[in-house]
Amino acid sequence: MKISKTIFFVFFITLISVSSVTAGTNAPPKPVMAKSAATPKPPGVPIDQSLTLLIMAALLFGTYTLYQYNLKRKASV
Repeated sequence: MKISKTIFFVFFITLISVSSVTAGTNAPPKPVMAKSAATPKPPGVPIDQSLTLLIMAALLFGTYTLYQYNLKRKASV
């Protein structure tokens, strides 16, 4: 049984290695520059606008999770 596991893992690792080597390394296309030299703004909104709200939500969720874990641990005793 141990030999068949070893053969399977060697075959699997070889298969993964070969597929990653033959995956191709195409270069990304050259960016097309607009007439103006200004860089475009990235899409989306930065996180730092509501960072305090995000931290408060994380703390509340962590407290809730710990409370639920302690309730389950006490109930199983």
